[in-house]
Amino acid sequence: MRRLKLTAAVTALCAVGGVTMFGGSAEAAEELPVAVLTIQTLDAFEQANALTSALRTAVEGADGWSHAQLDKEHALLFLISSLDCADPPDAACEQKIGDELKVDRFVWGTIKREGEEISGDLHLWTRGAGSRGTTFKVPVNIIVPSDPDFAKFVESKFLEVAGPPEPAKVRIKAGSVNGTLFIDGKDAGKVVAGAATVELPPGAHRIRVVADGYEDMETSIDLKVREDREISLLPLKKSGGPDIQKIMGFTTIGLGVAAAGVATYAGVRVMQINDELQPFREDTNGEYRFIPSSAEQEVDGCDATGDYANIEPVVSGADSTERGRAIDLCKEGETMQTMTLAMWPVAGALAGTGVILLATAKWGGDSKEVGQLPFVLVPSFGPTGGGATFSMRF
Repeated sequence: MRRLKLTAAVTALCAVGGVTMFGGSAEAAEELPVAVLTIQTLDAFEQANALTSALRTAVEGADGWSHAQLDKEHALLFLISSLDCADPPDAACEQKIGDELKVDRFVWGTIKREGEEISGDLHLWTRGAGSRGTTFKVPVNIIVPSDPDFAKFVESKFLEVAGPPEPAKVRIKAGSVNGTLFIDGKDAGKVVAGAATVELPPGAHRIRVVADGYEDMETSIDLKVREDREISLLPLKKSGGPDIQKIMGFTTIGLGVAAAGVATYAGVRVMQINDELQPFREDTNGEYRFIPSSAEQEVDGCDATGDYANIEPVVSGADSTERGRAIDLCKEGETMQTMTLAMWPVAGALAGTGVILLATAKWGGDSKEVGQLPFVLVPSFGPTGGGATFSMRF
């Protein structure tokens, strides 16, 4: 006999009649047991047996279902007769069959031959929910027990009466963060205090949690029908890379300290120069004059008065060596005095800017921690010197 492949035009399946159950009597956590009654027929016994066997295999292999084993095989026709109920069974008869077999689910069906075709119906009864059914019509030569295409056809029909697969429950734990949950790239709600629960269809899924201040948390899972799964994700804080504001803050403070150091050195040097000029000075008639170490006479000299009051006037003349040294000291003093007066304001501005930058930078944690510097820096500046008190906060 020539065998034909199934096509998309085939839309219905073989119905189940006599009984055989998949799985055990007790329901597993993820699988529901289903009893399979022997397919009922009056004129296509070979095809009924093939359909019954293929249906048991389909139930056993379906995700979330198992074949419930009974003490023996049960035929639909025999149960209808013994229970004195309608043929084909109505809702009341189905309830009687479930009670008689002590099962919560069973599959039954009927077939008949119409020339070279087999037509039939298939039903899945569930306690408390009633029956769900479908019909089918296929060429006789399609029903071949060992044919993979026939097995796929029977499986598709069982899944049709079983309905869409029930979702799995996934409980997600992600520390204590608050963020957004993404499932397969789509926004799936919020994560609050590190927890979220979603229902997902069976199959492979990609789960990702996005939270401010943390690296994205991701994992892949493969779910079964009605599975209850808990997954834990480890939150890791972002390294964040260099914080430009903090870098600028520390840099400007460093430059301010350096400027204060230069100003301090210049101020100290001014005082040293004043001391070194002292041997060349003598107060005569209210003014300072230059007195060379090898001469006794007074000579006229140049003024250094004016803007640089810390450099006292020095007169020039007399011995060229002594005069040159005095003038060099005077010029150096003027330069140091200028540097002192210029660098103190610069030092103060730089240090102040750095402290502001660091005070307004984020130092981690929530908003309560913003502005809590890891150190205390108290700068002090003035025309006679400067410094800073620095202490770490732990």
